[in-house]
Amino acid sequence: MAEVISDTPTSALPSDKPGYVFFHSGSTPTYRKVTAPPNAITSIPTIDITHINSSDPSIRLEIARSLVDACSTCGFFYLTGHGLLEELQNETFDVLKNFFALDLESKMDAHVQRNPAIRGYEPMGETRLDPKTRADFKEAFTMGDCPLEPEQSYKEKTGQNPPSHLKRPQNIWPSSAPWFRAGLYKYYNEVLPLSLKLVRLLALGLEIDEDEFMRDFFNFPITGMRPLHYPPVPPEDKENDVQNIGLGAHSDFSYLTLVLQTPSLSALEVLTPTGQWISIPALPNTLVCNVGQYLERQSNGRFLAAVHRVRNKTGEERYSLPFFLTMDQDADVKVLVEGKEGKFEDFNVGDLYIRRVLPARGKHPTSIKYKDVPEEEWRYDFLLQ
Repeated sequence: MAEVISDTPTSALPSDKPGYVFFHSGSTPTYRKVTAPPNAITSIPTIDITHINSSDPSIRLEIARSLVDACSTCGFFYLTGHGLLEELQNETFDVLKNFFALDLESKMDAHVQRNPAIRGYEPMGETRLDPKTRADFKEAFTMGDCPLEPEQSYKEKTGQNPPSHLKRPQNIWPSSAPWFRAGLYKYYNEVLPLSLKLVRLLALGLEIDEDEFMRDFFNFPITGMRPLHYPPVPPEDKENDVQNIGLGAHSDFSYLTLVLQTPSLSALEVLTPTGQWISIPALPNTLVCNVGQYLERQSNGRFLAAVHRVRNKTGEERYSLPFFLTMDQDADVKVLVEGKEGKFEDFNVGDLYIRRVLPARGKHPTSIKYKDVPEEEWRYDFLLQ
């Protein structure tokens, strides 16, 4: 297994030594030793869920076991038979392209700095996940769960009115492009139910009661959807790992991530558990999915929050749309230890979330507002003010 060393100051890492890869793990820069084992992983598995709704329990169990195996051995997998219409996928890509083609002023109308929930538009170079590279060569937009936005049907899903302390939506939208909100929600309301079906499969594969698992953790979960635009890297920078990173090496701070990629443009790379970077080609009508840190923690490390990065050396514009599913922000989660020593401690979802988000966005007004508050007093509600 590759070595992972966490909570180590960046300045103390062996940055001048070959054989190490740096990545971003929530708010903490960490590193992993790259090895060269005789039986290296060279590709990720494919899981076909065409029959996910089968009335035959044995068929669902077979799919569930394949999912558990993929999450345990690699942490990444292709998903086919997912039911997202190709017409919807194409329409969604058109929405992304049209948004990122807007003039900067129109996009900055929804700048992330204007939103206490740390969602909205991020211009080129605003983030840098890999401390060894320049700023990430991409622009992005983030939206997610919000009880106040009618498209999310909060009362229908929970049987309750939105919490009374919420005074403003958690999402911010460009005022000159209402079609952008409509287009993203059209995809969001298809991919969210799909992600929850995968969670049910995981519960089945782990021999946990599916209905109870969903009631405990996934009533109105934290979500994030993040349109991304990666311009082509200049020819002179294609082989320069300091200059060619569209999105620095990181593991996702989610439970599960489902990614829609520009078909036939390969830029995503995954660091395998044995320490090799492998390319994940973009395949038509296929999602790329991966384990996030919440699932890794809940499973006590059995499932791997795989490290990945984006290097767009194709010479073309690349677009992708990751959907991040987490859990209910108020859920208390016990780690599934399975008779061995616990690698992770039990946790509260919202508390863990805020402890990752504020340090990761240190220059954001919300982070600055609470910078003198002791970390043990941080609350998820900071994002809802």
